[in-house]
Formats: sequence, structure tokens, C-alpha cells
Amino acid sequence: MRSVRDASTQTTCDCEDCTSYALTSHIQRSDDQAARHHQKAARDGWTDVEGRDYCPGCPVGQPKAEHDHAGAWVATTA
Repeated sequence: MRSVRDASTQTTCDCEDCTSYALTSHIQRSDDQAARHHQKAARDGWTDVEGRDYCPGCPVGQPKAEHDHAGAWVATTA
């Protein structure tokens, strides 16, 4: 779900029971800022399927039992 307010743009995962979200703060509402937010979310692995947004831990087409809500955000070291 996408929400554009005066001082922020937020994308929330539409997968049931997932609490992941991406948030961008800004000083003034702007369509360009909202577009940049959504482009960055896409580069970070968010997907938009038929107007519904999914975080990288909730891959579309994968059974819900195999989603990795927490693991998608864990920093890995090599």
C-alpha cells in the first residue's frame, strides 16, 4: 500500500501478517519525491503486482510459508 502525505511517502507490504515498510521523509510534498521513493523501493527489491506492494521478504509467487520477513533485513557479512 502506498501513502503520500505532506511530509512523507510510505510503502507498506501488502502481504498478510507482514509489518515491513519503506518510509521517506521530505520537507514539502512533491510528486517527484514520491516517484523517487517508489523507484528506490523497487531498486531495494520491493515489487508492485497489480497495485499491491510486496517487500523483498515476501516474494510474489512463493508460498507464504517460505517468506522471510525478518531475514530480508538482516545485514550479512562476508
